[in-house]
Amino acid sequence: MADTASYLAFIREQGVTTAQLPDNSLYIQTSYNIAIALVYEVIACVSTVIYDQCVYNLAFDRLVNIAIDQTGQTIFADLRKANGLNTFVGGVIQSSSDVSTSESMVVPDFAKTLTLSDLQRLKTPWGRAYLELAQSAGPLWGLT
Repeated sequence: MADTASYLAFIREQGVTTAQLPDNSLYIQTSYNIAIALVYEVIACVSTVIYDQCVYNLAFDRLVNIAIDQTGQTIFADLRKANGLNTFVGGVIQSSSDVSTSESMVVPDFAKTLTLSDLQRLKTPWGRAYLELAQSAGPLWGLT
């Protein structure tokens, strides 16, 4: 099952160094606790590997959203800027056109029920990985 030591290893695998985020940073424990609170434990009944990856990806997504950079470091500000995390997106694009071109994409049914948190998660590769893994575990019975 997921644990903070393995989450810390996950953080380091993402390229975040101890100079950028010390091992004892409050943001590490906070982001991990948020993920533990949000990832449904029933996923572990399907696969502990999927559950662990859900926790670590969701926790890192939260970390990127909340962590304040160490003095002289900009990794989290850079990640927020690169992924557009400080911009509001109220939904997904259904159609786009100009004078000479036009495109339209089908909006899948799941996108119609996305929460603000889900829309924010879609902005980072770790948030998308979490959503993909959680969906692959199947529906959560009795929850909508």
